[in-house]
Amino acid sequence: MKVAVVGGGILGLTLGYRLASKGDQVDILEAEPRLGGLACAQDYGSFVWDRFYHCILPQDTALIALLTDLGLAEELRWTKTGTGYYADRQFHSMSGNKDFLKFPLLTLWDKFRLGSAILWATRFANPDSLYSVSAQDWLTKLCGERAYLRFWQPLLKAKFGPYHDQVAAVFIYATLVRLFGARSSAAGKESLGYVRGGYRRILGRLQERLQEKGSTIHVSSPAVSIAPDAAGCRIVFEDPAEGRTTRTYDRVYFTAPTKLARKVVDAAFLPQVEEIERLHPTSKTYLGVACLVMVLDKPLTPYYVLNIGEPSVELTGLIEMTNLINPQEETGGRSLIYLPRYMDSDAPEFQASDASLRDLILDRGLKRLFPDVDANRAHYCGVHRARYVQPLPLVRQASPAPSEPAKTPAGPFRIVNTSMLRCATLNNNEVVALVDRMLAEPAAS
Repeated sequence: MKVAVVGGGILGLTLGYRLASKGDQVDILEAEPRLGGLACAQDYGSFVWDRFYHCILPQDTALIALLTDLGLAEELRWTKTGTGYYADRQFHSMSGNKDFLKFPLLTLWDKFRLGSAILWATRFANPDSLYSVSAQDWLTKLCGERAYLRFWQPLLKAKFGPYHDQVAAVFIYATLVRLFGARSSAAGKESLGYVRGGYRRILGRLQERLQEKGSTIHVSSPAVSIAPDAAGCRIVFEDPAEGRTTRTYDRVYFTAPTKLARKVVDAAFLPQVEEIERLHPTSKTYLGVACLVMVLDKPLTPYYVLNIGEPSVELTGLIEMTNLINPQEETGGRSLIYLPRYMDSDAPEFQASDASLRDLILDRGLKRLFPDVDANRAHYCGVHRARYVQPLPLVRQASPAPSEPAKTPAGPFRIVNTSMLRCATLNNNEVVALVDRMLAEPAAS
């Protein structure tokens, strides 16, 4: 079968690799000049690492299986990492159970309720029932109003902004299950991993395997139109070498948001797009991110993640990648720091210049944590942005029925994207699992 996969991120490359391994003839069409999407690499001058932050958890079985298939399992490295929480102009360690017990912003009763709530939620909660309940209401009921206002609400506002009181509780459930699954029961500390060389290594191996199987990869090749054809689908795309190019395929998989599908599909395929949006209503709302990335001589914190619980600091968090990876091997001993600011994908900030976003994140974010940091002395200081990062389950949307699987309607044109993730946060393990699950199940008729 001749197949086109529109989108060359982890989802599209994994899907293309799985299809090529079954014997299909696969073309990958990526609009950007490089593969990887959110997992693409960035040249930081003295080293190359991921453009956005990523980590691998021990329970990421689908991703680890893919790495094993690609011959990269031996390149996995594991690290005990730390977590911090900033509030009331103070840094607090939340790296283990002892730190949690000493956390000064909550009373002993608050901590008991919070710990009990997390234990119950991760073991006994029914995630299918949490699409119709807001995270605000669910966390307030489980943890109490004081713990919600003091601990959870600042985190929700930092992550979701105007949607903090609308996001469904299933998102928090999935986050808790993922993060606490990374903690050892003995020490209560996080064990996180990465592949030596970062996602550039993974993407390079996927590209090698695809090409070995006869697949063709087109970068800087955005799809212009996708329409029915007697053979299946006809795609018109821009090719940097050949110009506007038309090809026919037996089947096309579209891996980007449905908002983008609407811009290129023929009217005959709009019912498929609308059906995906009906089955997976998270496709209607996305978070985007503007992330300031800095390379400094010295680390700022001992934590991999510093959560921000201070409203005056306009950051979602501070991720110090070199507290996870080995800086001597990967970054020449320098500290690599990500400063994300999440916002609505349609927010006007996305139209701002890099210089404006850089100053905003520095002045209203990093400088309020570390006033003495001089960005002019950074070895790298750049803004990385992505408009469609996280599809959001909102309580005002129709909840997907538990019986409806993550399928794409049958036919020559099919959509497979991250809005189909159910009871999960967005991470590459869930993306790989989505591909494997979709290929294992027959398409909906």
